[in-house]
Amino acid sequence: MADDHHPRPSPSWWARVRGVVRGLGPAGPWLLFAGGGPLLGFFICTVTYETWLPWFGLDATSVLVFGVSGSVLAALCLIPTQATSLMAGYLFGPWPGTLIAFAIALVAALIGFGLWSRVVGSRVLDAIGQSEDAQKVHRALLGRGFWRTVWLIALVRLSPIMPFAGTNLLVASFGVGVRAFVCATVIGVAPRLVAVALVGSELSEFAWGAGGDRWLTVLALAATLLVLAMISLTARKALRETVGPK
Repeated sequence: MADDHHPRPSPSWWARVRGVVRGLGPAGPWLLFAGGGPLLGFFICTVTYETWLPWFGLDATSVLVFGVSGSVLAALCLIPTQATSLMAGYLFGPWPGTLIAFAIALVAALIGFGLWSRVVGSRVLDAIGQSEDAQKVHRALLGRGFWRTVWLIALVRLSPIMPFAGTNLLVASFGVGVRAFVCATVIGVAPRLVAVALVGSELSEFAWGAGGDRWLTVLALAATLLVLAMISLTARKALRETVGPK
């Protein structure tokens, strides 16, 4: 008898996005904002920077204003940290600019972590607690020791798939401790932000596209593949332990 079953068409990219957002529970809509806000802020910066960039000089006031405003905007998901790093290097030189860029990223991460912890609270963990499978996966990914958690989050930081603000949201939602979060942020953001700040310090004329170094792209893509493989293998192992061998 002829097979009447036809393969189901693969879902559209929009259906996949909605599935991911629904799977994140109460953090889903906020994650969309955390991913889209920096892109909107970057667009605004690109069309207005000729107006406000000359306001900053090499004085302490400029450093303070730039650092505070960059940290707050990045924490509120209104500008990407790669943009603040490029501007810091251009405005303040190689090593001061690098330190300022790194400080902005760390302060923004801490503000964002505290903010998302209050906004999302324990709702994601409560949603995870309602599913035994989700609990197993969560413990396997983030409950196997301090340095394993640090390593996984640092890889996510290196990955170009997850934006800086989105990572802050997810880490805060999943109940990761502040100490692990800070260590992972320092390790994960350092290579890209330091390199971008140094590129910005070499510019004689400011250009947004100057921050795209090939080796950084390769490093970020390698980190993406590694973290996705780790998450996939760990999750599958945890689920096999839950349902047993088939």
